[in-house]
Amino acid sequence: MYSLPMTIQRESYLSQIRPFLGTPFIKVLMGIRRCGKSTILELLRDELLAAGVTPEHIIYISLETREDLITPGDLSAAIKKKLPGAGKAYILLDEVQMIPGWERTINAFFAGKRAEIFITGSNSMMLSTELSTLLAGRYVSFTIRPLSFAEYLAFTRDLRNIPTGNGASFIGEYLRLGGFPGMHYARNMDSAFVYKAVYDIFSTIVLKDVLWRNHLRNTDLLERLIKFLFDTSGSIVSARNISDYFKNQGRKVSVDTILEYIAALESAYTIEKVRRYDIKGKRLLDLREKYYAADISLIHALLGYDDQRLPGLMETVIYGELRRRGYEVFTGQYDDREIDFVCLKGGEKIYIQAVSMIHNDQRVIDREFGNLLKIPDQYPKYVVSLDERWTSTVEGVRHQYLPDFLLNGP
Repeated sequence: MYSLPMTIQRESYLSQIRPFLGTPFIKVLMGIRRCGKSTILELLRDELLAAGVTPEHIIYISLETREDLITPGDLSAAIKKKLPGAGKAYILLDEVQMIPGWERTINAFFAGKRAEIFITGSNSMMLSTELSTLLAGRYVSFTIRPLSFAEYLAFTRDLRNIPTGNGASFIGEYLRLGGFPGMHYARNMDSAFVYKAVYDIFSTIVLKDVLWRNHLRNTDLLERLIKFLFDTSGSIVSARNISDYFKNQGRKVSVDTILEYIAALESAYTIEKVRRYDIKGKRLLDLREKYYAADISLIHALLGYDDQRLPGLMETVIYGELRRRGYEVFTGQYDDREIDFVCLKGGEKIYIQAVSMIHNDQRVIDREFGNLLKIPDQYPKYVVSLDERWTSTVEGVRHQYLPDFLLNGP
């Protein structure tokens, strides 16, 4: 039996949030369900306690477990009941979007200037409703993602008492299990059990954060759309392509409907859209893009694990890591060549191609390295693969082994 750690320490996020502690900003933690937002909120509570804040000045309420709180009035009353008689209060609300109209309640306590407020949510639309109008310029948001490969390694070593070392032996497991924190407690069980647990998370997301919150009715269409997007992960698609696909399946679905359902999936952090960038013309292209799942375990849960999807799975993992590191990410086009990732941060730019294996196959070398060599600028260019034995640099285009890239960055 494994001894379970008390908490997954997620320092990469805590280090982003700490500078805002004590400032008059509402701290908003956003991300897909079960990605670890609640844990980070609890870690913040622990840091407040360690800094000398007394327990009676910290009000922590989970809106997922408090079924008696169903209106803004209920929430307001519950908070007021816990407010200390004097001094500053710290209000921590988990999954606040569960309460319709929560924005005005938060605004009332914020305006009173007696409370510092932290909230989590699983739907990005909560930041485009009244919160942005009532509190424009007064909140700061952080996007929380499932476990990175580095976090996964730290977590699994804690579970297994494995000494720190090369993460290469764990990359296959990570690509099969993904990054939802709770799933790694079940790693000694059959993978079918893990995928069943992830599917249960997915079902909750679809029901609560996609269908119910966006007033959508066609569950079957939504699930078929998700399967299509997951199965084509890493491929360039358009709403027209998807509409034509459904037409070939004997289902008539308009482009507008496809776009509406995709937007709902994006708002629940289930998928992320990556726009195309014309490298030569230095402009964004309006049509056709890529979509990546929030976590690769969602793909396995819906479609089953398949090694043939490995290139798309790698792209999904690489994309998530780039976003964690603060890059703005696009898929690139240079003439007729596709570049998997064009990554921008400040004045920095990098280009990345992803391929599962190289195997000294000249066709693969010409395609992956050759696509990058076509770009005439001097920004860094990388090919990332699972080929540990390939160490060559081709005319300045560097190769990185996937585990090294995920742990150390480009």
